Amino acid sequence: MPTKTREGYREGLDLVLRDQNQIAKASAERRQKEQVRGRIQSPEISSGSASPDTLTVYSPLPESQDFYAHTFFVSAYIMAPRDPRAEHGFLGLLPLLFDKLSSNIVLSQSLAAVAHSFFGAWEPAIRNAEQVTVQKNYIKALGALRQALRDPQECVSDEILMAVCLLGFFEDTLSVMMSRKRAEDHVKGATALIKQRRSLTMTSELSKRLLIAARHSIVRYPGQTDCAPLIRVQVSNALATSMYVPEASEIWQDPEQMPYNPATLLDAMRVPVANLLAAVAEHASPGQRESLSDEARFEILPRAKAVYASFESWPSLVPQDWWPIHLYRRLIPQQIIDAGLHGDHCDLYPHTSVCETWLVWRTSRVRILSLIADLDQSDSKHDVLLQIQQTADDILASVPFMLGSKSDPAAIYDTEFVYPCLPGETVSVGHYHCAAAFGGLTLWLPLRILLANVRHLRDDQIQFSVQQVRRLARLYDIRMLNQDNSIAMAK
Repeated sequence: MPTKTREGYREGLDLVLRDQNQIAKASAERRQKEQVRGRIQSPEISSGSASPDTLTVYSPLPESQDFYAHTFFVSAYIMAPRDPRAEHGFLGLLPLLFDKLSSNIVLSQSLAAVAHSFFGAWEPAIRNAEQVTVQKNYIKALGALRQALRDPQECVSDEILMAVCLLGFFEDTLSVMMSRKRAEDHVKGATALIKQRRSLTMTSELSKRLLIAARHSIVRYPGQTDCAPLIRVQVSNALATSMYVPEASEIWQDPEQMPYNPATLLDAMRVPVANLLAAVAEHASPGQRESLSDEARFEILPRAKAVYASFESWPSLVPQDWWPIHLYRRLIPQQIIDAGLHGDHCDLYPHTSVCETWLVWRTSRVRILSLIADLDQSDSKHDVLLQIQQTADDILASVPFMLGSKSDPAAIYDTEFVYPCLPGETVSVGHYHCAAAFGGLTLWLPLRILLANVRHLRDDQIQFSVQQVRRLARLYDIRMLNQDNSIAMAK
């Protein structure tokens, strides 16, 4: 096994400890277990003598927290309803590997770490996505992964690539919730594994779709890979960074016919966007672009306009039923308006995954247009600013569809909240499920991108974005730092 496949994987404790006090964490876990045990255990049986005629029926012992964590994560996230035309991630592929869990410790421990993390984040008695149980499973997964990477056959298996995607998903989620820099080891590991797997003939649909999902992770969660020196601009914690993605690298070359849909095509179209932003970052940070030399400006501006022209073709590829439907204020329940409505309407979509895909496109569009606005000194700059603000309006119009009337933390399956829908229709149970599980965190990055580009937004857009970021932080227990740059800029 070439050593490059193992590059980027540090010792497990380096990834896990993060300057945390293990004694305090152990004490916290004991308290958490006592709370959970007290909530789910069977009622006490009276110590008095029972009548001979009385039949005593003992309740079964409560299931372990491990059982509850796995059941919760599988039902809430893995088996969540999806639009197959927007499917480009790996969670929906995991059921195809369920039969491998008992025999593959890397996959099973990776799933356990993610499951316990999400269960801990949602469970009212815990409310901690980084509890000790999570750390234990994570350490075991890293150790088993390091061992598997030494096996030339196992390291190129679907199970190992899936495990690396799960661990990367785990790290990215924690980076958002804990407001810290994301560990990039798993992105680098996925890149190396994709390159290593190119020697295989991928005949199964699973292998092909898993390759697409892994590449999506590399583009969606930018960070260093082992392909080339990278230039990055860190806007703020949990905000997408500018990164160079080597388009000529073998990780982007399809070995054979691959299954594509509008969402996966959008991933491919975002690679030139990432490279454009990385090229600009070599010269100046976003707040200093206007000071670029004329030489750099003349080089970058035509390239930015060319990338934008190509990127604008994506909406023509989407199905007709993907286009949002405007629902105007008079048809929106007052609870939703009070919780957060920007402008005179909100947008409705056939599924949360479709809304997410549009948000990805719009967020990238804002970043390209903001670059053009920073560099363009001609009369056309006014039109560019209007396009940025229109795209921002479209992003903000998605908030009610994803959050409804929810203003305070609640259980993931709570249906007491109101979501917008067309007159005469009802909101599906699936939307309640997916909006709670995915919707809020899906909005986090687009809102932060808007706040990173406040110089091009209207005051009403800035104010609403700040309000909704704080709302998300409250709903999902996301830690926000006092020195949060984007919020400070918007005040």
